[in-house]
Formats: sequence, structure tokens, C-alpha cells
Amino acid sequence: MIVWHVCSLKKANRYKKTGYILPPVRAWDNIEQAQRMSLSTGRRCILRLKFPNNAEKLFGHFGQARVLYNKLTFQGF
Repeated sequence: MIVWHVCSLKKANRYKKTGYILPPVRAWDNIEQAQRMSLSTGRRCILRLKFPNNAEKLFGHFGQARVLYNKLTFQGF
């Protein structure tokens, strides 16, 4: 499944340098929710990620957020 992860530029560069995102990895099911989160937090980067189809739904968040509790490989921008 395709999800959208909101982060700062500093974190995005760290993901690129290390090659992975440390858990918990949280992301939105749709780009509109990711944009709303970006505007409300000031985090300017929205990354398109691929999660497994069985990714757990995150409690709250309008039922539109997912979470992984293991490292996620990050291949770059």
C-alpha cells in the first residue's frame, strides 16, 4: 500500500544517509491528510512510502493513519 510520511528536511536527510527509517514509522493513507499534518506541524517534507498491506491502523487520526513497528528501508528521494 502507498502511504504518505510527514517529516522535517533534517529527518529526511538522515533517512537518506542511514538508508532506513527507525520505528515507529507513522504515515497517512492519503495525501490530503499528510498535507494537513505538514501545515499544522511545520514539517515540510512529505515522502511517498510503500507499507505492507497488513500495516496496523494508528488509533485516532480519523482512522486514516498507519504505523509500522520495524525498520523501513529508505532508498532515497
